[in-house]
Amino acid sequence: MTEKRPAASPGSGRASCTLVALLASLLCFQSQAQDHASTQPANAADATTTPYRLVAATGENRARPLEPYQVEAGYRLPAARVEPLPPPAPAAAVVRPFEDEVSIAAREAGVEAELVHAVIEVESAYRPGAVSPKGAVGLMQVMPGTAQRYGVTNLASVPDNLRAGSRHLRTLIEMFGHRLDLVLAAYNAGEGAVRKYNNAIPPYRETREYVPAVLKRYKPVALPEPVLKLSNEREYMPGTRLDPAALQLLK
Repeated sequence: MTEKRPAASPGSGRASCTLVALLASLLCFQSQAQDHASTQPANAADATTTPYRLVAATGENRARPLEPYQVEAGYRLPAARVEPLPPPAPAAAVVRPFEDEVSIAAREAGVEAELVHAVIEVESAYRPGAVSPKGAVGLMQVMPGTAQRYGVTNLASVPDNLRAGSRHLRTLIEMFGHRLDLVLAAYNAGEGAVRKYNNAIPPYRETREYVPAVLKRYKPVALPEPVLKLSNEREYMPGTRLDPAALQLLK
């Protein structure tokens, strides 16, 4: 017996032809795309134009001429010049009033001229005609009774006033063992007041202010250190067996 197949309809034949034509078109488009890609440079795949994309350096933009501001000196700031600082001016010598007279009186009395200047500055501010309510006279404000102790009667005379005041300072220095604070306290309040308070600055307001005021203005002169001389001679304590006198007795 022979099997009978159903007859193909006209619509199914047309569909098959359309499918074949579509496949043929796809194959043709793919082939054309491959041929086009093989003819393009490597960087042609990303040809989107954008201001933020880096451009490969080529001979055209690599040889771009320099701008005027890059080559002309007029567009450049001048180099900074460092000028050396001038040497400091030497300090002007301070000339104080009665400089020579003070030096002479201080040298004769054996005291520092700087100490005398400090006392004068606080006592009278270099006014030779100054007189205190208590009767102290002149540059160093010396009392007449104190001046008589040093044979000075004319305290209005600048040399005599300086001589009496400088000698009085020397007397106080020896009296109070070179304690400058007590010396100045005694010069202001009297040596009796310093003795009264057991060799201390008296509790007087004027004296308590006077002493630091003079010390602030007093600038002692730095003395050079003594040069030590080396000697081969040896000294021994008296009475020891190495004492030269004792060795002479043993001979």
